[in-house]
Amino acid sequence: MTISEATPAAASPAPPTTPTTPSATADGGIDRLNPFDGLFLRAEHLGRIQDYARELALAVGAAGGPGVVEGYEVSVQDGTLRVGGGLAVSAEGRPLRSQRLVTLPLTGLTPGLDGFWWVEVAPDSRPYGDAPVQGSYCDDPCTGTGTTRRPYVSEGVRIQLVEGAERGLDNQLPASRRNFLASRIFGAERTEHSPWPYGTGRAHLPQSWTPPAASPGRPRTVRIAVLLRDPGRPDGWEVDMWTARRDRAAAPPQRYWQSRLGMRPWDAYTAQILQFQDQLAHVLGAAQPPAADLGPLLEQLALIGEEQFLRSHTKDQLGREVARLITGIGEGALIRPAQAGPGPYGLQELGIAELPPAGYLPFTPEPEPEPGQSTAPTGIRALLGPQVDLRYCSCAPADVAQAVQEAQHRDRIRLDEPVGVDILLPVDDGEAPVGDWVAFVRREQRHCYDPGCLPQSRMKS
Repeated sequence: MTISEATPAAASPAPPTTPTTPSATADGGIDRLNPFDGLFLRAEHLGRIQDYARELALAVGAAGGPGVVEGYEVSVQDGTLRVGGGLAVSAEGRPLRSQRLVTLPLTGLTPGLDGFWWVEVAPDSRPYGDAPVQGSYCDDPCTGTGTTRRPYVSEGVRIQLVEGAERGLDNQLPASRRNFLASRIFGAERTEHSPWPYGTGRAHLPQSWTPPAASPGRPRTVRIAVLLRDPGRPDGWEVDMWTARRDRAAAPPQRYWQSRLGMRPWDAYTAQILQFQDQLAHVLGAAQPPAADLGPLLEQLALIGEEQFLRSHTKDQLGREVARLITGIGEGALIRPAQAGPGPYGLQELGIAELPPAGYLPFTPEPEPEPGQSTAPTGIRALLGPQVDLRYCSCAPADVAQAVQEAQHRDRIRLDEPVGVDILLPVDDGEAPVGDWVAFVRREQRHCYDPGCLPQSRMKS
């Protein structure tokens, strides 16, 4: 016997044990087919394949955020709501695509107290086609004629009206209703996720900064406009797209945390600017109607004479509204200048009492000023009114864009308050105006102090 045979081999050391970390699983609601040879493929299996692809697409769509991608222009013509084709994504992640014009008659539609309508795009589907059912004993009668079913489903959209209400809307003069509703909706949107730092309890920092909880159900529709009854217009209706419409611009976490931190999301900011520009273009640029019909004028004058208007407005306000109707200041008026420029008309007389933090105004370039004279654009003071504290600046067009972007999170501009506003005139290298427009920007409100000079009232917590 050799030594190697007599001596037992030394045992090898056991590998070190790795501690297991705890884990848990959760279903995500995304189930797929697990195929194998010999599986008898049935309709339920094909349905599971489609459901898997659908749930994946919805999850990816929801991660990108809701909003309109393109199209979906809304208008009213001859008492009919007209919505063009477009593409939007709902909060649940479903694409809402329409490839044709959709019309909806508005006959008999009457608002309730302080009422208006949201115009919404909702998902819809319909089966179509014709195919025979094969090999089903229950569906295949003894006559041999067989049955047929619709093998395809077309997924599209449905345009629907959902009634809404805004307290105090019926107390507004007809020319002011659109701007009033837009201001209220924009204000509510700013405190959508948290009232701090603008709503109730804004003096105290929130105690919780936890991320938003998973929503069991997200909205399936996308708003694209609001619809207001306006008997002073030839068609009897007023459409405002940008009060409701938000283009797809950011993922849900970005929009949520911007709102929580007192910021204004970019899609909400651009919507405010576009809402103002659209309304301004209507009140300044509407052409005179081809024929004077006294019906709309009498209807609006009757509205002004109602008791609720008399109780909630001063004599000066009522007088301005009557003058607006008779002289034609505002869209839908009967006697109207061919082009209602800024001239003697103020935005408040035109029904616009609140502006976004920044925007654009028309002005007529004056001849080149003499040396030492001001290049301030004319007519802006009359347009914005006496309360606003105006400061005029000339700058390059790129600096105008920068200033407008910097105003994203500032408050809106009320024309009946002493608000600081900068008027930005775009000029070229020779200080000559480059267009027939100026920008307005709410001025930054920042007052800085040395700690040693800070007033005691500002040092209190």
